[in-house]
Amino acid sequence: MPQPLLEHLSDIESLLQQYRRVLLFLDFDGTLTPIVEFPNQAELPPQTRVALQRLNELEACSITIISGRSLNDIRERVGMANLIYAGNHGLEIWGDGLQFVEPDAVQRIKILGELSRRLRERLRHIPGVEVENKVLTTTVHFRRAPRSCLDELRKLVYAELVCSRRIFRVRRGLQVIEVRPRVNWDKGAAVRWIQQMKGSADTLSLYIGDDATDEDAFAALPEGVTIRVGQTEETAARYYLDEQKLVTHFLAWLAEAWRPGVCELETGEPAGKLD
Repeated sequence: MPQPLLEHLSDIESLLQQYRRVLLFLDFDGTLTPIVEFPNQAELPPQTRVALQRLNELEACSITIISGRSLNDIRERVGMANLIYAGNHGLEIWGDGLQFVEPDAVQRIKILGELSRRLRERLRHIPGVEVENKVLTTTVHFRRAPRSCLDELRKLVYAELVCSRRIFRVRRGLQVIEVRPRVNWDKGAAVRWIQQMKGSADTLSLYIGDDATDEDAFAALPEGVTIRVGQTEETAARYYLDEQKLVTHFLAWLAEAWRPGVCELETGEPAGKLD
């Protein structure tokens, strides 16, 4: 069962002083930004941007924004240099010298485009539904759809996927249904890959997310600091924050609390990872 993060900040601070570097992984919608009715209206709040910029200025802190949005979308919305961006739940990764696209997903782009078109046709009569083709994945947004239509919507989506279930899979998210290529890659795999490329023995990984898709990453970081936004018992995260706006406060606290190389051991040597 996850513990309330704000009651364990002293533990987090002590843990931070054991490492020289931090890999900070952040989901976008519902974590860095509030959930909005229209996905294209999501913006990084000014105070959150300030906290991210302060962390980004720390040479020993590497920040990855990992989102279900497309790579180009998330890059444009955050718009900060020297960050790593992972779009489509990590199927595509770019920044800070990294570049990756999951090859099997690339092979299915054309088929997914045709599937997206058929979904639009099947669902066009349901008000408030949007089918978003993100090139490597497709998302059916139904936040604005009438609740009375949700059962029909789900049946229509699954019916359209019957013939493609060997190459695509369906996953529920927050007010969305996501269609992804059936490949051995998710946010957890993306996080592990970035760890291998950017991490080391003296690096602490810290991940904050709010959705079921972030559970793969929580499970992939058993030794890291994992934080679920929103209280729930059904999570692999070690800690939780009650609401999204507290993420900004935590990031601001993190920028102040972590001073790599400033805290020294009694030996007078800079603090690194303790054995």
